Amino acid sequence: MGDLYTKPQAGSSYIRRGLSPNIWGQAPITEINNGGLSAGFGFVDDFLTFDDENKWVLTQASAGTAALDAAAKGGVLLLDAASSTNDQGVQIQMGGAAGASSFIASADSKIYFEARVKIADIGTSGSDTGNMVVGLAEVDTTVLASGANSTANHICFEHLDDDGAVDFHSEKAGSRDSSTGLHTLADGTYFKLGFVVDGITSITPYVNGIAQTAHTTQIPIVAMTPTFVCHSAGTTDPILHVDWVACYQVESIAN
Repeated sequence: MGDLYTKPQAGSSYIRRGLSPNIWGQAPITEINNGGLSAGFGFVDDFLTFDDENKWVLTQASAGTAALDAAAKGGVLLLDAASSTNDQGVQIQMGGAAGASSFIASADSKIYFEARVKIADIGTSGSDTGNMVVGLAEVDTTVLASGANSTANHICFEHLDDDGAVDFHSEKAGSRDSSTGLHTLADGTYFKLGFVVDGITSITPYVNGIAQTAHTTQIPIVAMTPTFVCHSAGTTDPILHVDWVACYQVESIAN
């Protein structure tokens, strides 16, 4: 999967399924992957396999499954709400059971996050669209509760209402900064969601590699972990397809 593991060049017209250059063009991910740990740390998961015991922790909200798509080329994880009952579904967090949240914003670092996803079986009317969360959140077995993100600290893209719009939220100790309507869901169509946390001063969200308005307040500074959630909104059984996720923290000062 060269598209994912080779660092794209900044300014290139990189429109394929891989990492977006506007996010990753300046990140030393090749150096980190080759053992240069002093530059930072991170991972790419292309979901050629899925480990829900040691790497990812799955939590059901009365229903829901996580499984690889046997028919997909290159690896895709299916998060199936497996229910048409409101607020039922499934979430995964990296290392969640052991509290292994690896990413903490700090003044001397940058955090890079991006995932390629699509949501299917969401219907065509407003209340059918399902609930989705993609991003970083503190470890919590109930990231979504009653149709809202219940974690006090997170940086996430969310669809939590019935208008088909994807919003972006950064929340610190229960206080939130929001950007609404950054993307409109289309049933079964892939899109890329990412962000860059620059120290503790700004968070810039990206949709399909295009920068959106930065957040300069409510930047959480606690341990967080990659998080995906798919819940029913009460009519259909949505399925969140996760093609890949990448997350790296780059240190400007070697410790």
